[in-house]
Amino acid sequence: MSDPKASPSALESVALRDGRRVTVREATAADEPAIGEFLTGLCLETRRLRFFGVGLDVARVAHTIGPTRADRLGLVSLDAAGTIVGHAVCIDLKNRRAEIALEVADEMHGLGLGTILVERLAELAEARGITTLVAQVLPDNHAMLEVLRDGFDASVRWREGVDEVEFPSASWRLARERFGSMFGAGVTPAAP
Repeated sequence: MSDPKASPSALESVALRDGRRVTVREATAADEPAIGEFLTGLCLETRRLRFFGVGLDVARVAHTIGPTRADRLGLVSLDAAGTIVGHAVCIDLKNRRAEIALEVADEMHGLGLGTILVERLAELAEARGITTLVAQVLPDNHAMLEVLRDGFDASVRWREGVDEVEFPSASWRLARERFGSMFGAGVTPAAP
């Protein structure tokens, strides 16, 4: 993830399954407090599925996973009011591999936002030279496993209590082809 110029920070407006539009953009250091608020607002079950537990030092987590840096790419999704409703991160693991993780606001589950965030991460990771993406997913996180298997042709193997998911970064094209119609008008540049 060494070429920060390869990833655009421009806003994108994306249509969800229910017709609502959200904005997706790179996360910055200025987003850390809002990411912390977003994480605090997640229900305990969502926190458990994402962080494998519910006890979080929210400020530390927001700083660690939040903004884009040389070794990571962070994305946020904002609703019409400018509130964070989704966050995703891609952390460089070396050897052209990176780990991804994401969280979506409880009220936004099932609308395609998770798929959009994974697709954007994969596209930007590929532009930065990452060829393989991996994720650690709890076996009972069926929604996330389904998104990765069905949308990105990920392989899944159980290891030490978690499912290790792996897929090529180039599979963002496959996901866009498979799911493009579910996002209505799709992606458009956001108004300045």
